[in-house]
Amino acid sequence: MLLKIKKIGFAALLLSIIIGMVSCSEWLDINNDPNKPTSESATVELRLPWIQYYFAYSYAVAGVRTNAVTQVITANSAHDLWNDFIGRYANWNPNQDASITPFQHWYVGAANNIPDIIAKAREIGANHYEAAALTIKSMGYIMMCDLFGEVQYTQSITDDFSPGFDTGDVVYEGCLADLERAIELFSQPQPSDVVALSEGDTWCNGDVGEWIKFCYGLKARWLNTLSKTDRYNPDEILDALEKALKSNVDNVKMTHYNAETGANSVLSSALYGPSLVWRNAAFTDANRLNRWYVNLLTNFKGTGVRDPRASKLIPSAMYNVKLSSDGKFIVNYDWFEDKGIYVQGVESGWKINRYAGGPIKVLFSLAKSDETVSYLNEDILIYYKSVEDFVNRAKEYYTESSATIVKTDDAVQITYHPGAMFLDNPNPAYVEDIKFVQLSSDGLKESYGVAMNDMNCYCSLSYQTTSMGYVQGTGTFYTRPDSDTDIMTYSEMCFIKAEVLFRKGDKAAAYLAYIEGIKSHFMRMNDKLRSWEIQGCCITTMGVDVSFAYASMRIEEIEEYMSSAAVKQNPQDLTMSDIMMQKLIAMGYNYQNWNDMRRFNYYAGNIEDYGVVYTEMEPPVYRTQDRAIFSPDESDDMFYVRRMAQCYTETDYNSSETNRTVVELYGKYGIESALDYKIYSIPVWWDWTR
Repeated sequence: MLLKIKKIGFAALLLSIIIGMVSCSEWLDINNDPNKPTSESATVELRLPWIQYYFAYSYAVAGVRTNAVTQVITANSAHDLWNDFIGRYANWNPNQDASITPFQHWYVGAANNIPDIIAKAREIGANHYEAAALTIKSMGYIMMCDLFGEVQYTQSITDDFSPGFDTGDVVYEGCLADLERAIELFSQPQPSDVVALSEGDTWCNGDVGEWIKFCYGLKARWLNTLSKTDRYNPDEILDALEKALKSNVDNVKMTHYNAETGANSVLSSALYGPSLVWRNAAFTDANRLNRWYVNLLTNFKGTGVRDPRASKLIPSAMYNVKLSSDGKFIVNYDWFEDKGIYVQGVESGWKINRYAGGPIKVLFSLAKSDETVSYLNEDILIYYKSVEDFVNRAKEYYTESSATIVKTDDAVQITYHPGAMFLDNPNPAYVEDIKFVQLSSDGLKESYGVAMNDMNCYCSLSYQTTSMGYVQGTGTFYTRPDSDTDIMTYSEMCFIKAEVLFRKGDKAAAYLAYIEGIKSHFMRMNDKLRSWEIQGCCITTMGVDVSFAYASMRIEEIEEYMSSAAVKQNPQDLTMSDIMMQKLIAMGYNYQNWNDMRRFNYYAGNIEDYGVVYTEMEPPVYRTQDRAIFSPDESDDMFYVRRMAQCYTETDYNSSETNRTVVELYGKYGIESALDYKIYSIPVWWDWTR
């Protein structure tokens, strides 16, 4: 419910601005204003960066949570309390908790302040600020529409205690109209005596030409989202793309820094400086990659080809570690790469999916001397097909140098040698958990002796591993404290173009756009990787070489991949699946991945003549929620997760209007209230298969 958040929200935001001016100069030094603004006196250049920040936070958190649905990311538990929304969404058992943070950061932090910045911009003739505000307004409401289906749009920022909802088509048309108005305003010069856009813009540094390209990119993105509707017009999309981003130089992003000092967001308690994706995907040790995503990078579509981006996008950890005789130093080690949690199946040698054995363990102890743990055969056979299967699997991660494995009549004893990370617990289900490398980073914990350019994870049951430099996770390209938050990239434009041209039957032109999309993502990654090289990120504080995870990719590696079976070598062989699965890799944790996957009905293979677009995908094994609420038919739209439920602020405090809207629209499908679990299977307005 949005009751009077206009004043409440700005009061909270105002506090963050004041704190930010004192403590966050490294990120927003443009706000170094000694005055304390009020809602009436806050200038346009002071408001804009915070509207950008809170929108981007909403955008990032929506991306992380929805990419649990797309099988990119998952959690250590299928339904744990701390990260319930990630584990449940990854297992296609969604719950309402996932909706609050993207909803709150958009409406309270950003949308709440847009009417005031627009009014102030008009008052002083700052048409470029008005245009920027209209652009972000459009982005936020379309995102809410994509997530929830029906949203408060025309009645959102009012004093109404029971604001009504607008249907998705109304929101889209209104936002597209605002976007056209923004382009018009950006195209006009701003009076010379008005504060320049560069004074408040943290996305495009006040470059109006870049904003116009960005607006056309948004137009292309949104019109392409409508591929299942009668509103879809491929020529209109191609026209927008002609005026959109032309190279990686045009990429729109927020840059971040790695430090533990600074002000905290009043909405999330997050530090303002670090990456928003890091904050939502890798701030804790609760999240992991999904096996399906790992396979995209290590065995793309069953080709056996390893992607040069894999070592940057998949975290690695030390193993086979040998300690000095006094146990204080690491003298030798190897690396292993995260395998990804197998959400969709049962591991070789196992009887059941790992989640059925309880939460995956994340905190292991460092063996300083030989430590023996006994695993009873009767316990082993709960999870494994045989005792021999358990032994063979354990040997993959505990070699002879790190552990001795002995079978007795009724148990398997593993003696962990100094340097091994192990769990002092007799449950055999936990032994292999060491292979699931965490996404999290200890980079902010400078008080434990980690430098700002060291963004690896050293977490264990004690901080001893930090002092000796025992790396338990290198993090990933998108989830480090100073990783960029991508708002829009040239790669995305290339893949949209490839999709549209493929639909039009122009495979030759679609192929060129597809190839450019892949190459431009390699170059986009290398630009950031080179900056990490320059910062010294390739060597940890304790002198460990982690360049395989941080250094730029060699041109020879890229060329070899581009000529491999993972990339189609001629237009005739190109498929929609090739385009969309390469796009998913290039989009990182962007929520557009979920839009795309819904548009092509996941792996159903029933959209036009494109076949199965997202191949090798299966439903999660541990989908414990009663499937009767979803369709039992995998070719049916309603078998899949299609939307988020309305935020609990609406179902709790605006229940009459929320329930009325949902039942009126979807009562014919048996929906009895906004809290009816079946709502998750109802496609949003643009997602119904024609």
